[in-house]
Amino acid sequence: MTLRLELLEKQLDEKRTKTNAKKILRLFRQLQRQAGITNYLQSPKVSDMPKSPFTPKSFDDRSVRKMDAENECQEIIAALHRLDSKEREVLELTYLKAEKDTCFQIAQQMSYSERRIKQIKSDAYIQFAYAYKNGELLEWE
Repeated sequence: MTLRLELLEKQLDEKRTKTNAKKILRLFRQLQRQAGITNYLQSPKVSDMPKSPFTPKSFDDRSVRKMDAENECQEIIAALHRLDSKEREVLELTYLKAEKDTCFQIAQQMSYSERRIKQIKSDAYIQFAYAYKNGELLEWE
């Protein structure tokens, strides 16, 4: 019972929580590349030469990394779908598009002021931290 009261008395450290959320969201494009998912068209480079010597161990390692990256992308997307629509849209435009939009560009697209977009984004980081893997990104004082 006392542990429960202690948890209720703790305050959320918003600065560290937002930093954690930003770190995960910034990884999204890199994870997409590792998973072999692309948001943009790119002409393939065809060559009959192998990129590296084939070894079963390296193939297994790459397969595991690819699956981990796919799973992490799915976790990020699932967390974003738990957010309110405005917050989700701002984070998607900032982190999930092939080209990152600035606050000014997002403000023009959504018909808000740039200051309002920054407020929405700030709230969105906290919401994302709660939604991502059951609050794994939350930091308490």
